[in-house]
Amino acid sequence: MTSVRPLLLLALLALSALALAPRSLSAQTLSVTDEGVENRFPDGIKFSVSAQSDQPIEKVRLRYTVLPDGTTASGVPDFQPATSVSTTFSLAGSDTPRLYLSPGTRIDYYWEVEDAAGNTATTPEASIVYEDVRFDWQTLESDGVVIHYYSGSDGDAQAMLDVAQQSLAETSALLGATVEFPVNVRIYDSTDDMRPALQRRSETFESQITTAGVRVSSDTVLVLGNVSFSTLRHELAHVVTAIAGEGPFGDLPAWLDEGTAVYAQGDPEGFADAVERAIDRGNVLSVRSLTSYQGDPDKVGLFYGQSWSLVSFLIDTYGAESFAALFAEIKGGVTTDVALETVYGFDQDGLENEWRASVGLPPREGTAEDGEEPVPTLPPSDGGDTGDATDEGDGGGTSTGAIIGLALAVLAVAATIAFATLVLRRRFRLR
Repeated sequence: MTSVRPLLLLALLALSALALAPRSLSAQTLSVTDEGVENRFPDGIKFSVSAQSDQPIEKVRLRYTVLPDGTTASGVPDFQPATSVSTTFSLAGSDTPRLYLSPGTRIDYYWEVEDAAGNTATTPEASIVYEDVRFDWQTLESDGVVIHYYSGSDGDAQAMLDVAQQSLAETSALLGATVEFPVNVRIYDSTDDMRPALQRRSETFESQITTAGVRVSSDTVLVLGNVSFSTLRHELAHVVTAIAGEGPFGDLPAWLDEGTAVYAQGDPEGFADAVERAIDRGNVLSVRSLTSYQGDPDKVGLFYGQSWSLVSFLIDTYGAESFAALFAEIKGGVTTDVALETVYGFDQDGLENEWRASVGLPPREGTAEDGEEPVPTLPPSDGGDTGDATDEGDGGGTSTGAIIGLALAVLAVAATIAFATLVLRRRFRLR
């Protein structure tokens, strides 16, 4: 007969082992659920989440990556710690400087929560494409170009596709670059349709400048008009210039980036008229002032026109091979001046005087010192705008206002010194 005592002892040992084994009851009950995403174009995206635990939930975080350019960040929603939590977190649409989301932006994301016991849980990674849901988009795709359109004929879309492929090939050959990803072209029918999709700017700028096109990410451009071939070529050129010249150490100077884009149009249109008028009047901008984008709407046309003229001068005078080498040097991490010196033997001041001589202008006096490059501020990429520069000022030299300001500053310093001297004399007399 089998003894019961050994069996009972084994059972007690098994129970003791289970009791001593490390485990977390809260880990078994902590759960998090992705409650979905609401596309609120053009006002952004709202992410929702819920979580439950037998311990108070103390941390909730949305982790996300904005593609295609790989910006990784996280956001913490507002909530009160509790054993059951439901909350939301929103990403802005066109607001700055928080975040600008362009149509077609893909976001990979997941939720992460933690309770008071230190247990964590996450949702599976998911993706959302931030579409302009106001319109019923159609697509036409071939050989690395995708045309997105909601108005116009299929023939118009095909014509845009053909021009896009040709333009990418020509600019890639000019700069010695290769586009290794599909390029998306989103065509808007009107200014009113397109404006909500753009990054917001100042009211003054928007009231005077019509944005006809813009590169909103490394692989996407927005274009106004179904057969806007010139604008299309301009914006697609920015896709290639970014590949050819932008690196981890800096960006292209604005005059080189935008000048190449206007050059890629084939016809500079009104931009040529703007620079010709400035040359006739002798009030062209300095090259160093063109390293950043013009915030003055009155000078936008001249900015694009002179940038185009500088690029045309370099290509026509020294050849396409040297021009591609200039981009490669900048991409390698050197400054614009060093790149120009390496390829052409002159810096931006030298380029300016070479160009001025080619258009019949005398050398500029009082150019900036080597290496002084303003930081780019407001890149409009308004490829289709043909607004004229009506400002009569030099734009790159010393203005009358600056001289007056300097004189007033000197007078103020002199007055301060005189007052201090008077006070000291009185103090010594009292002693």
